[in-house]
Amino acid sequence: MLIPLMPEVAGFLLLIAILFVISAGLLVLLLGERRKNHHDPLFVTNQIESLLRYMPEGYIGVDKQGIIQEVNETYLVMTGYARGDLIGKKICMLLAEERNETLLSQLKTIELQKSVLLETEHRCKDGSFLPLEASVTALGSEHPAFMCFYRNISQRKKDELSRKHSTDLLRYVIEHTRSAVAIHDKNLRYLYVSQKYLDEYALKDAASIIGRHHYEVLPDLPQKWRDVHQRALAGEVISAEDDPYVREDGSVEYTRWECRPWYTEQGTIGGIIIYTEMITKQKEFEHELKKTKDYLETVLTHANAPIVVWDTSLTITLANQAFSSLFGLSVEQMIGHRLVEFEQYIPLQHRDALYLQLGTRKAIDAAEIEMAQSDGSNRTLLWNVSPMFNPDTGDLVAIIAQGQDISERKKIEQEHAGQLEELRRWYAVMTNREDRIIALKREVNALLKYEGKAIRYASVEDETHA
Repeated sequence: MLIPLMPEVAGFLLLIAILFVISAGLLVLLLGERRKNHHDPLFVTNQIESLLRYMPEGYIGVDKQGIIQEVNETYLVMTGYARGDLIGKKICMLLAEERNETLLSQLKTIELQKSVLLETEHRCKDGSFLPLEASVTALGSEHPAFMCFYRNISQRKKDELSRKHSTDLLRYVIEHTRSAVAIHDKNLRYLYVSQKYLDEYALKDAASIIGRHHYEVLPDLPQKWRDVHQRALAGEVISAEDDPYVREDGSVEYTRWECRPWYTEQGTIGGIIIYTEMITKQKEFEHELKKTKDYLETVLTHANAPIVVWDTSLTITLANQAFSSLFGLSVEQMIGHRLVEFEQYIPLQHRDALYLQLGTRKAIDAAEIEMAQSDGSNRTLLWNVSPMFNPDTGDLVAIIAQGQDISERKKIEQEHAGQLEELRRWYAVMTNREDRIIALKREVNALLKYEGKAIRYASVEDETHA
């Protein structure tokens, strides 16, 4: 069947102009030639047929039963038919099957309306369908016939399809973006909205808000945001990175947002786009992270054990007072300096081994290092060094070292070692003395035996026999 069309102004005016030209031409021919050839109606008919045949629009003339009586060259070129393929055939042969049933009823409607602008499709010689815009005019009343003028609208259809695809793609991108996005017209009615936006504001679905006013959907919006919308409608781009939003129930949400105008093809403002990111959970996380960071910094600052952190360039990024006091400096004097600037405090015989472990393993396990102090004294520390990696990428982030002052323990160990050595010496002396006494007793016993007397020290004799 023929499909009624909402006429495009340009196409409609063009077709009306063409029909006007044809009508004017026919009138001129009829009036002008009638004077010269009023006795020759065949001449006038031939002129009309020539005009219809070679006009830039396709033309088909059909009778009341839909039988094709005439067709022009333009239509034949558009569809690939020869004249003999169409003359005397029903026009329904050019239509898709689903359109045939209502063709005659539509012709009847056109007969009553006299002229109708329609959109249809005709089957071409090769079997494809050509989209056409048709202007159908009914002529006569007792035995009406129909003049059908056709304009190829293939390019327009392609453009419409392209625009529809672009619109559908835009809607798809907006709906599935991971950001909360809403697009409004200049009256602040919703045009597009992302699923993230629906989730952020606990809205049911897009269908429930498209076409509705922004303030109807979110009635508790603060006045400052309403002012922002008006500023954006006036052409301004406004944004905020950390904006508290108090809801009606007293709860506070934090948002990062931007509001900017969008423009029509004519360059006028068509509405606004609102990008919103709800960062309440992020703010809560940042708050908890700050509390944890403050707590850890307090623990680190007041820890008795020296602690230091450096990055991949060996630059000190964090240290406590216990560490900086090893060098007679403040924490502020340590931060930002490279670790190698303090290597002179480490005995030369330890440096190569420490650098090797740091270079290969990024770690040191229980390394005892005697460090010279600024006052000339020495302190012994037990160091453990561990790398810290990014859990997502596995990249090295920093290295942390913690020391334990074991100077007193080493002093006690040295004292114990000295006492033990002294005991060993006394033991050796006493052991030698006992051995000498036993040897003397044995000599006395030997002299007594030689003189035929009884021995005096039987115990040493027993040890000998034993």
